Amino acid sequence: MVQDGRFARYWDFGFCVAKRSFDSNNVELDRGCRLRYHETPLQVRFYEVDSYGVVWHGHYVGWFEAGRNDLTQRFCMGPLQLKETNYLAPVVELNCEFKLPATFGASVIIQTTMERTEVAKLIFHYRVLDQENRKVLATGSTTHVLTDLKGNLLYRVPQEVLERIEAMQKYLGV
Repeated sequence: MVQDGRFARYWDFGFCVAKRSFDSNNVELDRGCRLRYHETPLQVRFYEVDSYGVVWHGHYVGWFEAGRNDLTQRFCMGPLQLKETNYLAPVVELNCEFKLPATFGASVIIQTTMERTEVAKLIFHYRVLDQENRKVLATGSTTHVLTDLKGNLLYRVPQEVLERIEAMQKYLGV
């Protein structure tokens, strides 16, 4: 675990996409797979809460982005950093499953990891946890393809980008 003075930046959690299961308190059970998540702490702000008193569903997508950018920028793979190398990584698929609601003032943790692929795309997985009790509030994923600045799809990952992706995968234990 890496400390930055205030927060643990990732946590070693049990996670298997194919073997995910939860106990009666909606806490994910460890099935023997180990994958590190990069952690991004957030506090639920007033404007994120809807008239039902819970976080509006669309804000989870923004939280996924915040977690992903927090991770990727550490490896010079953030959106602007990638653009400086003449490449883009637009989102082509987004999934989100809601488990429990988050409420105003709650502290949440966005856990972000990625999976290894053989083609020029990036797949990130997310979990939103209640920081106090570690219950899973939402899970999701995004898939990004790599393109040049004109939007032309790349079929191979350029070497300079590949080195950054491999460093990020090593950090995550992927």
